[in-house]
Amino acid sequence: MADAGRVSSTMLAWVGDNGLPRFLAAACLVTPLLVAADETYTFDSGKYETKAFELRGYAEMEPAYSKSNEQGALYQLEFFDADPRADIFRVPAALELEGRYRRGETTLSFRTHSGKVWDYTHESAEHVLYEALFTQQPDPSFTFDLGKKAYRWGTGYAWNPVAFVEQAKDAGNADLAREGFWTVSFDWIRSFDGPLKTVAFTPLMLPNYNDVNSEFGREGHINVAARLYLLYGNTDIHFMALGDASKSARYGMDFASNLSPNFEIHGEVAYITDVSLLDVTPECTTRQEAPQDIFSYLAGLRYRTEGDFNVIAEYYYNGSGNRTASQQQFYECVHRAWETDDPDLLDGLPLKGDLDRGPFTKPNPMRRYLNLRAWWDEPYNLLYWVPAIQMLYNLDDDSYSISPELNYDGFDDLSLRLRMTVPIGDSLTEWGEKPNDYKLEFRLRYYF
Repeated sequence: MADAGRVSSTMLAWVGDNGLPRFLAAACLVTPLLVAADETYTFDSGKYETKAFELRGYAEMEPAYSKSNEQGALYQLEFFDADPRADIFRVPAALELEGRYRRGETTLSFRTHSGKVWDYTHESAEHVLYEALFTQQPDPSFTFDLGKKAYRWGTGYAWNPVAFVEQAKDAGNADLAREGFWTVSFDWIRSFDGPLKTVAFTPLMLPNYNDVNSEFGREGHINVAARLYLLYGNTDIHFMALGDASKSARYGMDFASNLSPNFEIHGEVAYITDVSLLDVTPECTTRQEAPQDIFSYLAGLRYRTEGDFNVIAEYYYNGSGNRTASQQQFYECVHRAWETDDPDLLDGLPLKGDLDRGPFTKPNPMRRYLNLRAWWDEPYNLLYWVPAIQMLYNLDDDSYSISPELNYDGFDDLSLRLRMTVPIGDSLTEWGEKPNDYKLEFRLRYYF
């Protein structure tokens, strides 16, 4: 069961922080000797009881250096009204806190994110409440949630076509926490004997009024969504749906199955109604096409060798992504505005203050992608070292990025990562138009 495997790994990591596995191992070795010596051994279980209040989190800094690609359209957008820069230095810092208070059937939990960036322009800061949740569990089979919650729908690692009630994932940093939405929901779970082992049902309501969930499509609606979970044999299956309200109606399913202890396959498919694609004209204006229903899907696998070498491979088709011709026309308009120093040419383009959210400037805006990621846990018995590499490939324009990295976790509560990202592509391609020739990052993260 793929989801259960991930949950188990997380639980083991959490317990490992408290030293419990080492204690159990020592207890197994010492107890027989104590019994043989007829000595009395006492165990203080209170030390290991679940605490009513738990607080954990991390603080990190990640200085980054980028070599500018002055021929890239995204560089030209960023520096259109600014002095050019051959090098860009940024020092982002972040603090995330996660807390949980339990009393009887009630749990109160939260997650906050605070970030600050020092760069060539100015200092900028943000403070975001990622989650704030009231949970009531009167019975192990029933849980009620009220508040801000970050859902995790889908089995893909880099992309999730069925993530109907989530913020977009960063394919290059897919494990990062994301801000949730204000919802009310419940979970109903039942277990059975036989091939169908578990059934779970999760309906939810997501209001979109004024400043509440304002990023979730059109305002003035109460959105209704649901997910049905089935554990059949060793395969996890989900069916999910989102009603027509702030966003158009959409339906999906996903699965994950372990074909062997070291080999997992997973996939997702989403059917989305009334999608209006944008087209960019040679006059540098946009026109919206007639709404149509589209499919998006993902297929992938994960394999681990006996020597702890891991590989993830995924194919992603985004039916609502931009066509190659429209994306290239967007880049051509940006270059024309830059070369002629005519900002009026940008007025007809769908630009936003945050380029990461624009329909033509956000990450992975097109249709067909590959994600290949490999890492090796402690190669050749080099304790605490984990080298890794990731490639994100755009099959529509044959551009890609390569990101080798090196992780070290040999210090207590401290994690180090050195990562380099190199975009490769011709002019008018996604990675050929990135704002840098390469980017080097060093992340220092302290857990507490």
